[in-house]
Amino acid sequence: MLRWRSSTTITQALALCCCISNLFSTVYAFQYPSTFPKSKLYQLPPDSLGIDNLAGTIAAFGDFNGDKYTDLIVLGTDQASVTVYTWNHVNSTFQALPNAPQVHNTDFVIENIIPGDFTFDGKLDLLLMGRKNPSHANDEILMRIYKGNGNDTIDSDYISLPSAKTAQPMVADITGDMKPDILGYAWDDTSSQPTLSIWTNIADPANPNSTTLFNVSSAEKLFDTADSQKCVWSSPHSNAFLDLDGDCLADLVFTCTGSNGQQSVQFWVNNREQGFKMVQQANLPNGAGPLSFSDIDGDGSIDILFPVCSGSKCQIHIVYNQQMSLCAKPEDSHQNSTTCRQARNLCVADPDFKFDFDSSHTQSYSMFDMSSVLDDGEYIRTDDTGFQGSWPVPIRLGDYNLDGYPDLLVVTNKRVVLFESVRCDNGRCPAPATNAYRRAFKIVTSGADAITSDISNPRQAAFFDIAEDGTLDILVLQLEGSSSSLGRKAQFVLNNYFNDAFFLKGLVSNGVCPGYCPNEPRFPTPKPYGVNYPGATFKFTVLDTSGVKRVHQVPQLSQTGYLSLQTPYSLFGLGRTNNYIEEMFAGTTQHQVQNYLFYEGVIPNSQLIFIPYQPEGVEDSSTWKVELYIQPADYIPWVFVTLAGAAAILATVVATLNWMEKREDRLERRKALHIVNFDAL
Repeated sequence: MLRWRSSTTITQALALCCCISNLFSTVYAFQYPSTFPKSKLYQLPPDSLGIDNLAGTIAAFGDFNGDKYTDLIVLGTDQASVTVYTWNHVNSTFQALPNAPQVHNTDFVIENIIPGDFTFDGKLDLLLMGRKNPSHANDEILMRIYKGNGNDTIDSDYISLPSAKTAQPMVADITGDMKPDILGYAWDDTSSQPTLSIWTNIADPANPNSTTLFNVSSAEKLFDTADSQKCVWSSPHSNAFLDLDGDCLADLVFTCTGSNGQQSVQFWVNNREQGFKMVQQANLPNGAGPLSFSDIDGDGSIDILFPVCSGSKCQIHIVYNQQMSLCAKPEDSHQNSTTCRQARNLCVADPDFKFDFDSSHTQSYSMFDMSSVLDDGEYIRTDDTGFQGSWPVPIRLGDYNLDGYPDLLVVTNKRVVLFESVRCDNGRCPAPATNAYRRAFKIVTSGADAITSDISNPRQAAFFDIAEDGTLDILVLQLEGSSSSLGRKAQFVLNNYFNDAFFLKGLVSNGVCPGYCPNEPRFPTPKPYGVNYPGATFKFTVLDTSGVKRVHQVPQLSQTGYLSLQTPYSLFGLGRTNNYIEEMFAGTTQHQVQNYLFYEGVIPNSQLIFIPYQPEGVEDSSTWKVELYIQPADYIPWVFVTLAGAAAILATVVATLNWMEKREDRLERRKALHIVNFDAL
């Protein structure tokens, strides 16, 4: 593996060296060409991955031991124990940590597990939320943090946090210091109308034995109470922490439920030290399910997608973010343009962005009827009823075919359905959406039997890169036992579709330290890869094979409530391109003018890890570090053989021509010598 700092210029020579150096990197246990010869989805037997005896359900993802491989956090069937399974890359299996379960015999029912670096020491901790009686919506929400030691163990002693009430709190860096705070309704708030409170993270790495990690206070200084009290968070909610206005700084989305049962959504823009400002509130359609967020149409802004069901009749709604687009013509790209963004100014806010929830079947609001796709009596599942508490089932978004546009993973009451993102046409979308180059979806049937027919009683599904090879695979949680049981059989489905496209994998850490984080006694511990940092933003441009430049935006860990099953990294497709990624931006939640890093010349099929470390006194991204890892592909040895063969042929030709030239020189010298001797006579 190779690493460059952010100031390094990547040249074509270095790219060639990277490719050659990776010829001798790790050999994967999955021998794809021989084991998986066809272009389709393959269901992997649970015993081949070491999870055949998994008791409970996979509840969260995180890199627990900091080895850059994603591990599993498993919630026991009693919802009172937690076990961590780490990925063994040599054997390609998950293995439970010693002395499992790591958390056991809690005196409350665990309803949410949020992995994160709450102690700000570069090691992954676990935040547990739950109630003693989940059937009572007004019960106290208890919260505990179990500290990870970075050496495959978890402290048995936990840290209790002040309790919450009503809806589950969300994790977000509200104060802009890169430490995960908590936002929600405090249990000690006895006011008649609930007001938001913030659990401010005050963790000090220099005092690792402190038992106080958070201070709870009213959030009225950061949120206008008149606007925040218009929204009582839904339970369950789809709150999110991600960039909405395009400045690479995470904003907030709240989903609300009124006294009349009407669902609505609020958008709050992050104004750094001035707090958050509500810029829009809109009603959701009746029957709306959980909200999902992604750049649906590849225009560089985050859109909203959600199901709407009335009985067994379901639709998928997409509300597009109306925001300043990328400048298409050179004459539009002047410095002070207010109509479009320059490629070098992707992290400039558009204060006029908006979502139009009022007008459906337009270029800004599309609806797709599922009646032609779903069978009779089949509907989109929006809630896992076998869970004690609330576990929403959102539509998952991920680019399974790496074409640059997110696809859909939908769980119904009968099966899991994979939908491919396609360009709108007159048969799928209204004319305004077609003219605006919006996206539609079609069901994937070829090679998809592994999820559509081979798995029954699905309850959850998520995208997950099993072998860390740059392809989004699929995890399906299948019901075991009665409908009231938490037993979920984990079915991993390998994505073996042959895609003529490139990918990029991004990870932003919390910048707790520049390299290896120190510990006591003083010895190097793993780098802070496994910190599950929420709210990061990636924005980049791609030049396709027709010469058109596109811009995409991808959030990192945007939702943390109700077992969101989001990965700690962001994996996105680049489509077909024959060039480097010219402009790449990675944004953090820091409250400073330059909260992002610009990086250029990124090689496709690679992984970028941003470490936004800033020592005291530095308020820009000049000290950030970037690590670039090249992903070796199956065809690289053949490329090397071809390159070596071509070099050998060229060397032979050069040597032959050189020998012929020297032979001619010798003949000419002999002829000249003969003429001189004859004249002398």
